[in-house]
Amino acid sequence: MKRIVGNPTVPFLALVATLCCSAGCSERPPTGTGGALENDTAGFVPPALDDPRTAISETLDGLGFTETVDPPVDVMEIESGRLVFMICDNSRSVSVLNGLQSLVHRDGEDRFEAFKAGLNLEHLYSGHRDDHNRFCPRRYPFLVCRDTEGPSFFLIRVASQSPWSVDHVTRLTPAPPHAIDIEFRCRFHDVARFGTLGYAGFFWANYMHQLQDVGIHFRGVDNANGEEQWIRANSMGGWETGTYLAAGASPLTFDSDHNMKSNLRSFDYPRFTQPFLFCRAANNMVLILMFDRLQSEHDEIRFSQFAPAVDFQYVIHGLKSEKRYGFRARLVWKPWVTADDCLREFRSWQSALPAGN
Repeated sequence: MKRIVGNPTVPFLALVATLCCSAGCSERPPTGTGGALENDTAGFVPPALDDPRTAISETLDGLGFTETVDPPVDVMEIESGRLVFMICDNSRSVSVLNGLQSLVHRDGEDRFEAFKAGLNLEHLYSGHRDDHNRFCPRRYPFLVCRDTEGPSFFLIRVASQSPWSVDHVTRLTPAPPHAIDIEFRCRFHDVARFGTLGYAGFFWANYMHQLQDVGIHFRGVDNANGEEQWIRANSMGGWETGTYLAAGASPLTFDSDHNMKSNLRSFDYPRFTQPFLFCRAANNMVLILMFDRLQSEHDEIRFSQFAPAVDFQYVIHGLKSEKRYGFRARLVWKPWVTADDCLREFRSWQSALPAGN
């Protein structure tokens, strides 16, 4: 594996995003308490990280990561198997987004790019009206570091740099020949920031470069008594429609004056019964996203789709201060074979997952 590391980064204030990648809505009117959470952080300015190395080390340690990392950089390019991908920080947001800015599959002289705008953490939201429900992860320092001795790379948000007072770290590990393993962990230092509804949602946006089929595909049911089958879901409803729930999950309750309702509304059906999806891209390529969990009393995965975006959400219920939350996932970018081949990819990864988290 070859790594190309860019320039060291320094603390910064990123530009405010003007694009919006929104999740779905239902035919029902919004439910909720009808009152906004008092927000005194609209003008949030993160304090300078006087000692970034210590702040990064304490954040990783607090989230249970044992790796030591090199100083932060603005961009890294990684070659692994058939993949070449680029990881970026927030220093050039929104023109260059955090996370996987590019993802290329190589086949001889051919190179197939997955993203028009890469897989990036776009929103962190509560169930109450708050200026920071929109695009918060695209603002403020989001640091990229390499594992000093191992193959992993880290996207690190130190709690002091977030108006939500949340540490969150994403570890990206190449899994050749055509996959990247993802582990996300977070910890809340002030759950009162999320109000009386007591949940938080993280939203990852991903605009595909070119789709062969605008729908997403998953194993699921199309009604309450339905049997599991392959579902092709295509919201076809613009920015106000697109989120699909796991079987057994409940719609989110939120305030009627919420300023980002599109991320909270969801379809009744179809629902997914296995935590993975795929979408078919141009040049006979397929992107597969798979997760280690479906839905529980304390967290859930949600799928969102509005072409050409193929997105997902991680929602945490019953927030507790200083408790660690998170999930594991795998992203696959490879030539298309069949839907059952995608299912085999998921089952093979799922069966090899170590216990924990």
